Amino acid sequence: MLRLRVNDRRWQKRTLLAASVLIAVAGFSGCQMTSADGGTPPVRPATATFSFCDTEASSCAGETSFSATATRDLEVKVSWQNVPVGNHVQTLELLLPGGNLYQQTQIAFAVEQGSDEPLVAIQTLPVAGTWIQQRHMLGEWTTRVSLDGQVIATQTVQLTP
Repeated sequence: MLRLRVNDRRWQKRTLLAASVLIAVAGFSGCQMTSADGGTPPVRPATATFSFCDTEASSCAGETSFSATATRDLEVKVSWQNVPVGNHVQTLELLLPGGNLYQQTQIAFAVEQGSDEPLVAIQTLPVAGTWIQQRHMLGEWTTRVSLDGQVIATQTVQLTP
């Protein structure tokens, strides 16, 4: 029996030593720096915001509800922030009030190194004289934008009679 306890103590010491090494390695790996100035700041993810405008209106005040009988065209503007350098594809989906796809468009664009110009994509949705007006496709529509196949943002807009 004494021999079993000695083996148990050796096993406990080895386990304790292995656990200590793993904890130390994990702690040091979290503190790695990539440069002398404190390291590279974390990359912020790309974000997008929507705004909707009646193209006939004199100003766009961030409205989210439009009359289908009074709106000729609805402008959907997507403003991008923190898009990484490189070639990208934006996919804009317009979903009917039940979730079915009404329209999908894709726009390819490139972001160059050092570019600080705002990235804005505008899509026009005709309303007057279309199926939207003729079939009374009213209610809460959803707009969804993706960057390189990854959904980034969604927003709803109301179409009323």
